[in-house]
Amino acid sequence: MTASAVEIIQLALAPIFLIVGIGTMVNVATGRVARVIDRARWFEELAREKSQRIDARALRELRSLNKRMRLANWSINFLIAAALVICVDVILLMINGLVTTSLDTTILVLFMLSMVFLTGGLIAFFLEVSVATATLKINSHYFQQSHQLDEDSD
Repeated sequence: MTASAVEIIQLALAPIFLIVGIGTMVNVATGRVARVIDRARWFEELAREKSQRIDARALRELRSLNKRMRLANWSINFLIAAALVICVDVILLMINGLVTTSLDTTILVLFMLSMVFLTGGLIAFFLEVSVATATLKINSHYFQQSHQLDEDSD
């Protein structure tokens, strides 16, 4: 016996909400990529105008920006993959309600795969935030030292 259209749509709603949540995470991750790009462009302009200001600290931050960009891109890729697999899962849920052949195993395997991708995206996002936080701590430590040197010279 096949399910009614209402039951099929009800089954598909939970994964749809998951896609909305993933979309929000992708939005956050792309915002972080935009900030990294803005900061890298600032360094690019600084290198063109005042290349002597590109010191070891600036190079460390540029390496950190490069790492953050890679991690944010991995996060976005994993999250998009999760959303795409969930879309296929929703399609299969609907087909499963219309045909007599059971696609339950395929649907469950795809859902687990989407959770693996989602987990990968969240881990990459966590690592990107960790690198950003570590860079901020290094920069604030540098400025505290500079401020201390200024006070000592007064």
